[in-house]
Amino acid sequence: MQSSINRHGFPPDPDELIAEGEPPFADAASDNADESLAALRHEVRLLRARIGMLREDAEAALKAKATSIDANAHVQLGDYPWAKLALATGAAFVAARIIRSLPLGVVLAGLAGHISDARRR
Repeated sequence: MQSSINRHGFPPDPDELIAEGEPPFADAASDNADESLAALRHEVRLLRARIGMLREDAEAALKAKATSIDANAHVQLGDYPWAKLALATGAAFVAARIIRSLPLGVVLAGLAGHISDARRR
């Protein structure tokens, strides 16, 4: 085994060690390197399997949530919930345009009348 300092006073180059047949690191010389490699490969396989299971679970959860949301929309809005939502959005847009086109005094007068009626009750 070569000493940690070569004849020039510098640490040996790892390429020189490999050329001489010595491993560049102390761990590489261990006899159980094959066992460690096999264990690491096994862990990688297990991790890949777990990741696959998590992906499947996430997909199933998303599909279940989408189905639940769709069912709730049908319960609340009937057979064509998208049409009713589009109609409500369009009506709100038209109502906002009409209110914006009215003079501010008319809107405030109507609002004041509504507030006074509400107070009387």
